[in-house]
Amino acid sequence: MNSTDLKIISKPENKSSKDKVSNSSINAKEKVLVTNVNGFDKLFKSGGIPKGNSVLVAGGPGTGKSILCRQICFNLVSKGKKCMYVSFEESKERIIKSMEDFGWNIRKYVDNGDLLIQKINPLDILRMKFGSIGGSGSATELSYKIKPLVIPKDFNPDLIAVDSLSAIIAASITKDKNYRVYLQQLFSFFEETQATSLLITETDPIPKRYSETGIEEFLADGIIVLYNLQKKDIRENAIEILKMRYGQHQKKIVLMEITDKGIKVFPDKRVTLE
Repeated sequence: MNSTDLKIISKPENKSSKDKVSNSSINAKEKVLVTNVNGFDKLFKSGGIPKGNSVLVAGGPGTGKSILCRQICFNLVSKGKKCMYVSFEESKERIIKSMEDFGWNIRKYVDNGDLLIQKINPLDILRMKFGSIGGSGSATELSYKIKPLVIPKDFNPDLIAVDSLSAIIAASITKDKNYRVYLQQLFSFFEETQATSLLITETDPIPKRYSETGIEEFLADGIIVLYNLQKKDIRENAIEILKMRYGQHQKKIVLMEITDKGIKVFPDKRVTLE
């Protein structure tokens, strides 16, 4: 047998345990939304919020709910993602100004279409869905003909932030049944878009309930609670991941600071509510 008759069979290369860990980490990252908020992603074992989850951001006044959502939006669009921020209270220009106050150069992402900011009157939603639209049919039938939010064609957001659900229930105080229909449709809408959603809700300073009616926390995949605690003569901000479907997380309340550059979370600094 001469050399031309020989077949050289190369032995398959064994992947090291280091390579396997690396690939596992990459796969885990693909399934989560990494917020890049300083210290926040470390509260999750997988390093971020599970993609596609609808998450309540709950807390009382001055806890930083809107700041957290806006900071996540800025961090995402800075990385080439697309975000939609829906406000039922503040104007588009006021939201932009509040973000610029933290040094976030957000206007260019609004101008290039990566960040869509919508100001919506909650009364208009309720009138459109349950009040003065023409035609026949019950409120429930009509509600399913109209999307709870309007996303422009060909705009596929990675994140949708809603500020806040409390404004909707304030507008629908005499329409409790309609609010429930709207909420159920809203959560279904988020699931269909496959976007991760952050839904701000107002609570007591130390809440026992994390939404206006309790329906929201039942429908939501996750609840992030923000606190503004009085400790003697000072106030202390804190954050807690109360629940999160499809993702393991720290089960403790930790220190959070609102700085002139945005929010910082300290995963190793436990805070007590007493």
